Amino acid sequence: MTSFFFLEGELLGAIRARSATFLSLAVVSLFLFLGCFASLFLIPSPRAGEASGAEATKIVAYVSPRLSTTSVNSLFLRLQERADVLSVRFDLPEDVTSDRTGGTFTLVARSADAVAGLVDALRATDGITSVEKTAATGGLVLSSGARIGLLCGLAVCALLSLLLARAGFRSLLSSFRNEIRMMRLSGVPEREILAAVVVAGLLMGFLAGLLLVVGLALYTLSVTSGTPEALDVTRLIGVGVVSLLLGMLMGGLMGLLGAGHLGSSRFSPLS
Repeated sequence: MTSFFFLEGELLGAIRARSATFLSLAVVSLFLFLGCFASLFLIPSPRAGEASGAEATKIVAYVSPRLSTTSVNSLFLRLQERADVLSVRFDLPEDVTSDRTGGTFTLVARSADAVAGLVDALRATDGITSVEKTAATGGLVLSSGARIGLLCGLAVCALLSLLLARAGFRSLLSSFRNEIRMMRLSGVPEREILAAVVVAGLLMGFLAGLLLVVGLALYTLSVTSGTPEALDVTRLIGVGVVSLLLGMLMGGLMGLLGAGHLGSSRFSPLS
């Protein structure tokens, strides 16, 4: 085992400018591949009849400060059950700028056509002092065209990462060929040489996956500090774990492609 780690260290130490360029571009391509994969699962598709993008409208209803907590809870439940309401959130009075309110209900209509009727219903509701309409700030959805584009990007980035990795390993092993010849002459098992190349690919895949996980973690922190209702932490964790494993799988395939160069006569101890 110690000899394997020594061999792995020597192989990585043989990386030069040319091989480093190809291998770095392969990691970037793999990161983009994982980014496309994660986007397909994290960005929702628009559902029929729901408002999305520019059509989405946020409705803010100001609650009277004289309304009791029980009445606020009851009103919240009634709003949630409305067929024309997609989402509703209550903000406490201390979270609202105005000091003449008992809090606010922030609603998103299920469709653009339902906005006018929902506003009229809110204005006629006891305990609601005023109602405002503003453009919704969220609502990122993945259209059919964008989904097809991501699938194409997924295939292109996967192919590009494999080609760049193959070129990078060819350059790396060429600069390491004398050491490979010496190891074969000295009786180092062939499987150890192959394993060293495959592990190098696994490290590349792990690095790309780790970069994506870090990006998802930063996104989670930023969204949690803003609008927690728009965040599905369980889905983010699941996609992050699967992306890390997928990155290592792709990295192992990169290493196998690189190890294929070892069959060349350039690495024969008799050449």
